[in-house]
Amino acid sequence: MGENGRFGGGVWIRALAGLAAVVLLAGCVSAEETEKREREADGYYKQGLSNMESNQQQALVSFQKSLQSNPDNYDARYALGSIHFQRKEYAEAEREFRRCTELMPDKGEAFNFYGRTLIELKRLPEAVAALRKATALPLYATPDVAYTNLGSALQMLGDQAGALRAYQEAIKIDPPTVPRALLYIEVGRIYVVQGENAKAREALAQAKLLDPQGTAGAEATKLMQKIK
Repeated sequence: MGENGRFGGGVWIRALAGLAAVVLLAGCVSAEETEKREREADGYYKQGLSNMESNQQQALVSFQKSLQSNPDNYDARYALGSIHFQRKEYAEAEREFRRCTELMPDKGEAFNFYGRTLIELKRLPEAVAALRKATALPLYATPDVAYTNLGSALQMLGDQAGALRAYQEAIKIDPPTVPRALLYIEVGRIYVVQGENAKAREALAQAKLLDPQGTAGAEATKLMQKIK
């Protein structure tokens, strides 16, 4: 019985050791396969980038192939969403940008484009929520873009006071991405709606000062002439 016990124990030890080796080997194969897919995805992504200007359709196909290799490739998904947005394929763009926000919830540009796409889809409350998240992310480099889109969404919802606050926050961002003259025009429009004509003139005067010879300056002049 002692011999059988020792023999049986040896068999089990060898079996367990063999199983561990199989599991380890499977893990190595799985890791190698993952790395291979990530390399393929990156290659297709770079191929897509190289075609963005010259052949957008080919770029779209490359980004799709990248996502087939690695569905979690944020850059390829963001680029694909951007192409759909440019083509006014907003349902497809919404799907890609929504997934981007799930993959990288600290990326303000993903929330901004997601919100912008939701505006096009007339899903305004959702757009406002997404754009507020974008403005709250501390590492987002261009929050004035999101504030501007937020102001637009709130105006469409009839929330003039909220829109005014959003545009005023956008104006504070330095350096600006959105031309401040355009923001002052939107502020002026809201003050006109609210009956605050003196504040409207002040905002529009700022727009003229910042863009005296440009489109914004000309638009500010037109609006000021309509104010009683």
